Amino acid sequence: MKKITISTILVAAIMTTSLNAGSVGGFGGSLETTQWARFGAETVDRANAYTEQLKQYATQLQQYEQQIMQYQNQFDSYKAMLQNIGQLPQQQWDQFSQSVMGLKQSLDFGQSLNFTASSYDQDFSKLFKGYDQYLASAKNGSLNFGDTYKQLNKSTRDTVNGALKSLGLQASDMENDESTMRQLQTLSSSATGQKAAIQAASEIALHQTHTLKKLQQTIMTQANMQGEFMAKQNEEKALKQAATEAYLSDYEEPSNADDRPMP
Repeated sequence: MKKITISTILVAAIMTTSLNAGSVGGFGGSLETTQWARFGAETVDRANAYTEQLKQYATQLQQYEQQIMQYQNQFDSYKAMLQNIGQLPQQQWDQFSQSVMGLKQSLDFGQSLNFTASSYDQDFSKLFKGYDQYLASAKNGSLNFGDTYKQLNKSTRDTVNGALKSLGLQASDMENDESTMRQLQTLSSSATGQKAAIQAASEIALHQTHTLKKLQQTIMTQANMQGEFMAKQNEEKALKQAATEAYLSDYEEPSNADDRPMP
């Protein structure tokens, strides 16, 4: 998971830059439509970079999803232990707390990618005015990635708040690692607190597994659609260029004056 941890840091940096400077996806700032024309070939490179980065994110999300499934299995085993011994020993509770921190990291990572992928989609639409129409007539039906990301974000927020409400907490109570560990330590003092915490973590993990799968599918679809659109643009450009060259060759001035057509 070392590569994933590094990626999480990178995405956090992306979000910080975006919030502080209005940048999108760490590519140097959101640009108005009239400014895009300045970049020429560089603009296409940026668009291709969006697509490739999205594919990398999709792969990382798969790894996170597998990790959360492991957390889910751990939580199930802790539930069984509680039924047998009443309260988890400190060692097992510490292990549970570390799993919760890993689960929290996956939530942060998913939210960061949600934000970043949505920003890529917005910038791509600004860059290529025909892209929205292309999505509207897509083979999978009309696609709106922005709406999908908003729905996933809301669903995650509602699930987390709902699970934490049973503990008398809310998402803001666990915004940072120190606060999260402090809350977990408080809950560890009783069997009832442990059981409630494990149940809440289990609910969040189950939801996050489905959310990351949906997010991964959405990001991969977005990457594919952007790639297909770019390929289509390149094909149309090549056809126009070939037609222009053929037209010019038909009217090319003969090199020999005697071969010139009569007036």
